[in-house]
Amino acid sequence: MKKKHKTKQKIADVCERTLEYLMRSQDFTAGEYYGSFWSEKAYHGPLLNYHAGGSHHNRTAGSAGLAMWLVGLERNDRNLQDRAEAAFDWAAARQRPSGGYYEIQNNEKPSDWELTGLEECSTIELAAVIHGLGNALLKGLPPKKMYGDCLQKAGHWLLSIEMPAGSGIFPHHERSPYDCLNANMFASESLALIYTVMSQIYGRNINIFLEGYLRALRHTLELQWPNGCFPYRANQGSTINYSVAVAWCILNIVDIFPENLRHGYLPTSEIDNAIRKVSAFLYGCIDSRGRFLWDKYETSSAKHNLAPSVLALNVLVRIGGRQNMKAVGRLWNFLLTRVTGSGLLPMRDHGEEITECAMMQADILMNLLGISLKASMLTKK
Repeated sequence: MKKKHKTKQKIADVCERTLEYLMRSQDFTAGEYYGSFWSEKAYHGPLLNYHAGGSHHNRTAGSAGLAMWLVGLERNDRNLQDRAEAAFDWAAARQRPSGGYYEIQNNEKPSDWELTGLEECSTIELAAVIHGLGNALLKGLPPKKMYGDCLQKAGHWLLSIEMPAGSGIFPHHERSPYDCLNANMFASESLALIYTVMSQIYGRNINIFLEGYLRALRHTLELQWPNGCFPYRANQGSTINYSVAVAWCILNIVDIFPENLRHGYLPTSEIDNAIRKVSAFLYGCIDSRGRFLWDKYETSSAKHNLAPSVLALNVLVRIGGRQNMKAVGRLWNFLLTRVTGSGLLPMRDHGEEITECAMMQADILMNLLGISLKASMLTKK
C-alpha cells in the first residue's frame, strides 16, 4: 500500500512540474498569440530537429488546454480554467478557412511535406485541437458559438480529404498519397467526438460525421497485423509509437461514444479483439527494465521518443489486466529514471536532455492525468 501511495505521489510530482512549465510557456502578450504556448524547442516533420527553433504549435493548445481545464475543475481553480479557455479561444481562431489546421513548423513556417507550395493542413494537428476542445466541452467548458463552428468546420474538412471518398482512408495531410493508420484513427476519433459534442452540447445531429467515423474505424481495424501491431502505413512499417496511438484513439472513441448509438455504430466485438491483440503486441515490445525494444519493432522516425511510453501507460492502464499492469509498472519505473533535475520528463529516452518542447510536455501531462489516478491525484494538500 505504501509503495502504491509513493508511486501516485511521484506521478503527481511530474504532473505538477509539467503543469508549471506549461503555465510559464503560455503567452499572454497582446497580439495574435495571446493564449497560445511558446516552445523553445520544436519537433515537427519533415525536419525532426529539436534544435531548429521554437514555435506556437496549434496542437499544444488542445492538449494543454484540456489538462488545464481538468485540473482547474478538480481544484476549483478559476485561473487554470481561464487559461484553458484562452488556449481554446486561440486555437479556434487559428483554424484555416478550409476547417483544417497547419502543423506549424519551426520558426512559424507551415508544413510542405509534398513540396507543392500549396496549403497543407494536418489531420493529426486538427485531431489534437479537437480532442482537447471537444472533451473540455463535454466537461463543462462554456459552449461558445466559435467552438461549435470550429468543430463543425473541422468535421467537414476531414470528410473533404477522405480519399477515395467513402474509403475510410484519411491521409496524414492534404495531398498525402499514403494510407496512414494513425491518421485514419485520429480522424475517426475526431469525427466521433465532433458528432457527440455537436449533438449533446449544440443540439445538432450531423450524421455524415458519424458515418465517416465508422468508415475510418472499420478500415483501420482490417489492417491490424496478426501480431497485434497497427503498422504505420497499410501493410508496411512496424511501429510501437503508432500502434499505441491507434489504441489510444480506439479507447477514446469507446469512452465518448453516445450510449444511444452504441448498437450499430460501435462494433464492440471487433474493437475488443483489436485491443486484446494490440495490448499483447505492446507487452512484447517492453523489456524487463521498462524500455521499448525500438530497434526490433520501430521503423518510424519516432524511435526513442519518450512520449510513446507515457501514452502506453495511459493505454495499458485503461485496458487493464494483470499482464498489462505488470508492463505498466516496468514502464513507470523506467520513466522515473528519466526524470530530469527540473522535474520534467525529457523528450528522448536516451542521449541529450531536452525538455523545452511544449507540444510533447502537453501530451505527457494530458496522458498522465488520463490514467486511473485521474486529476484528483493533483489536489494539493
